[in-house]
Amino acid sequence: MDHPSDVVVRRLRPLLVEVRDALVRGLAVSRDIHDTYDWQPTADRHLDHQLVRREAMERLRPYAEHLDDPFGTQLELLDPGNDNLGLPMSGLILRTPTEVLRVWHSDDGELPAADTQGLRDFYAQAATAQLHLQLALDAVPADPARREHLALLWADSRRPGRDPELVRFDLVRPRGSSGRRVDVDWHVGLLDRLRTSAA
Repeated sequence: MDHPSDVVVRRLRPLLVEVRDALVRGLAVSRDIHDTYDWQPTADRHLDHQLVRREAMERLRPYAEHLDDPFGTQLELLDPGNDNLGLPMSGLILRTPTEVLRVWHSDDGELPAADTQGLRDFYAQAATAQLHLQLALDAVPADPARREHLALLWADSRRPGRDPELVRFDLVRPRGSSGRRVDVDWHVGLLDRLRTSAA
């Protein structure tokens, strides 16, 4: 029997590949800008991550503007009536009909602490095993408007003489929080999984 994360990765694979590639392109743009001005990326990591985010948004924007995309559905990058593309600093919000994905830079592979009500609300969802058990017991189907909340965590390596590369690209499903601590339902690394051919 498949782990719940396997089903999600298979379903989202085309989107995950596009996000990965958009982030790598963002890393290249950030490096080019820093090289042009002889800036040190480590002097202002927020700017570095913001440049990555900005390029990634531009790479993903066409999928939000057309219905005929490789994901089989239109991708939402923005809130309706809102010109703010994603989140401040290094984050993005992507919506499909079944998921909300928040994309964050994370050197340590941890989700941001549950410091705000918005994050606590995002993290608050039943564990996959609990959800499946509840659905099996209930005669009422799950709320079709409720989208699964997932996070994509990325980190990069900037070794001299090498192209920018991702060293972390993980998909995480939170299942609530306790104080600032986030409880995780499952956490899978995608770098190797996305290099292999689709099953």
